[in-house]
Amino acid sequence: MGTVLTPKQLGYRLPAEWERQAAVWFAWPAREDLWDGVLPQVREQLAALYVLAARFQPVRVLCPRTVQAELKALMKQAGDASAVSLYDYETDDVWCRDYGPLFLLNNDGTDLCMTDWAYNAWGNKFPLQQKDNKASAWIGEQLGIERFAFDMILEGGAIESNGAGQIMTTEAVLLNPNRNPEMSKAEVETHLSNGLGIDQVLWLNGGLVGDDTDGHIDNLARFFNSDSILITAVSDSEDENHAILAENMCRVQAFRTTGGQPYSIVSLPLPEPVKINGERLAASYLNYLVLNGAVLVPTYGQARQDAEALTIIAECYPEREVIGFDCCSIVREGGAIHCMSQHQPLVYPSY
Repeated sequence: MGTVLTPKQLGYRLPAEWERQAAVWFAWPAREDLWDGVLPQVREQLAALYVLAARFQPVRVLCPRTVQAELKALMKQAGDASAVSLYDYETDDVWCRDYGPLFLLNNDGTDLCMTDWAYNAWGNKFPLQQKDNKASAWIGEQLGIERFAFDMILEGGAIESNGAGQIMTTEAVLLNPNRNPEMSKAEVETHLSNGLGIDQVLWLNGGLVGDDTDGHIDNLARFFNSDSILITAVSDSEDENHAILAENMCRVQAFRTTGGQPYSIVSLPLPEPVKINGERLAASYLNYLVLNGAVLVPTYGQARQDAEALTIIAECYPEREVIGFDCCSIVREGGAIHCMSQHQPLVYPSY
């Protein structure tokens, strides 16, 4: 039996999200026990989100056949859904950034594969996870592409790629005993390097207060080109997020690009605290989705803060239309637009 080569050995890499995309994936909330009290409203919003994203590229939604008629009716109310395709798969939850496939491209962009990592609902915080954990393999079958499966627990929202061999992540997630307790930091880095085709892991420390994921990077710091980072910051020293975000800023200032230069850093304020039943939620403007020609940004019903965030993000993505999308109800379940999406890179034809 021959040696099994890793994606890195085969020349695959983890592209950046601003590279051209073939589609974006979502998962429809089929369960009735989600978003207590606001589920009908959230379903209308998600249908509108799919229609909005479909203005820019194909949209693919995991949605069981038994409720597809409901979704189609809601999308018809929202607009043109002709670029939305429904896939007959029932998930446990909607956060397909974390359990969906992580797609890799080869170096000339002519071949696509997918990596399928183990998923345990952010450290076994939620019992319903088996359908989600199997979703990547099912998607791979539908697409007919090569699949590399790994036993290591890894959520897509825990990593951020600059497309040039570096990823950012947090110690609070990937070194958490509730993920891979038997693995050292060096072993985690080796698995990420081999499985994602990357060369270096850049580590932040912790995450936002109230984040069920323990501190996903997509609420904290995002690359917006290969040598620039947009980072969540808070100026109020009394804010409970201040200390951890200040440490993260210090770490980002010490990061170096693949060329050895300091990163260009842009700060993005947090919204004012968003709470439910007195508990702060992990609301962040960084939980945006990059599409072909657009960036969809979560907003939180805060006119001044929302407008400031949209302006800053628009300056980082000058060639894309930056669109705010109300996530006041969506964030009640712990995430926003990036968390519930998974991008599929575009494969270029080989001539």
